[in-house]
Amino acid sequence: MGFKVFFYMFVISASVAVLLTPFIMKISCIFKIYDKPGHRKVHQRNMPTMGGLAMVFGFFTALVICEIYFPNAIENFYTKFWGMIIASFVLVSLGIIDDLKGLKAKFKIYIQIFVAIILIVSGFCIEEITNPFGDKISLGVFGYILTVLWIIGVINAINFLDGLDGLACGVTGIISLFLFLSSLKQGNTTAAVISLALCGCCFGFLPYNFNPAKIFMGNTGSMFLGLILAIIAITGYSKTQTLITLIIPVIALGLPIIDTSLAILRRIARGRHIFHADKEHIHHHMLTERKSQRKVVLSMYFLSCCFGMISLSFTGFKGIFAVIALVLVITVTIDWIRKSGFLNFR
Repeated sequence: MGFKVFFYMFVISASVAVLLTPFIMKISCIFKIYDKPGHRKVHQRNMPTMGGLAMVFGFFTALVICEIYFPNAIENFYTKFWGMIIASFVLVSLGIIDDLKGLKAKFKIYIQIFVAIILIVSGFCIEEITNPFGDKISLGVFGYILTVLWIIGVINAINFLDGLDGLACGVTGIISLFLFLSSLKQGNTTAAVISLALCGCCFGFLPYNFNPAKIFMGNTGSMFLGLILAIIAITGYSKTQTLITLIIPVIALGLPIIDTSLAILRRIARGRHIFHADKEHIHHHMLTERKSQRKVVLSMYFLSCCFGMISLSFTGFKGIFAVIALVLVITVTIDWIRKSGFLNFR
């Protein structure tokens, strides 16, 4: 596939999201589907929500058109496509109900586990890994458990990140762009196509969602974005089954993963449930210091680009060099977290 094809994929996905968002915004206002202000929220007025539906349609429209005009661009398209369709339908339905009425965290986790099982049945699974000496190690049941935890983790990481105008949408767009580039370098067309379709729908929705936002994506959108990012990582890994291909998306997703990990540690340290919502995420800390949503969001975009460039550089590392690079990245990241005061759980 040439770059022209990828360009068309991006344009189609972005265009559908751009065209559908105003329509969804009007529907949301007519039926008074709003995200209302609250003590844990930054916005001060009722905001139209469920804009994530525009991204869902943009994403899948691009994939369908890609398969029609460029068959076999996505390996095992029909099995994996229908797996993504069904899983997305279940998760988006969950998001819609959650946006409308609010659901308990425990119930949402059960549905997310069900969604993960659908994807595993469809072929999205971490089943084995190649060790440094070239032999393959079967993960067995642990592989299924790891896949479920990964999918649930990424879904909630993006959901937690959706706290400021344009934050989750823009960060996901940046992450998917770097995953597209790393997939190209590894020759993984399937992961590249899915990544660019996701990137397009994010940047198509972003003009309506960036501060001052005209519409929110809601849990409908944030959970969908997390789902597709998790799928891209598994798709990239299943091509080579090497540890380095699993490390690349983990680093690219560095910002939401760090934010979620800190939230879990913070809540455990305070004796709270890990899904007990608070207003102490990374973007909340930065907002307290800088007072401007735009400055905070742009700073988070910059951090995402940094993690993205680091992940992209890992496609050129092998063996001991990859291990050394990973240790350096972890060391620098922990030092940044400590100096930024994010480990202060008092």
